Amino acid sequence: MNFGNLAGMGGMAENFLSTPEGQAAVKQFLGSSQGMDLLKSFAGTPDGQKAIMTVLPMVLDGLNLPQPVKDMIKSSIPTS
Repeated sequence: MNFGNLAGMGGMAENFLSTPEGQAAVKQFLGSSQGMDLLKSFAGTPDGQKAIMTVLPMVLDGLNLPQPVKDMIKSSIPTS
């Protein structure tokens, strides 16, 4: 991840997010109502949709779905 400089805070954020504690904090936030609202808002933007389409294949691989279902969904994801 590239958080940019942000007066040195980008590196600190990246370091925190690479720790188990940082990852747990993100998971807890994303599981909250505020986190879900943020994700819904983000998914409604062109950048959010692009990001989701980029990570969707990896998310599908982590789900307990039959392989044909995963393949069907992946084949319908736009490539551009």
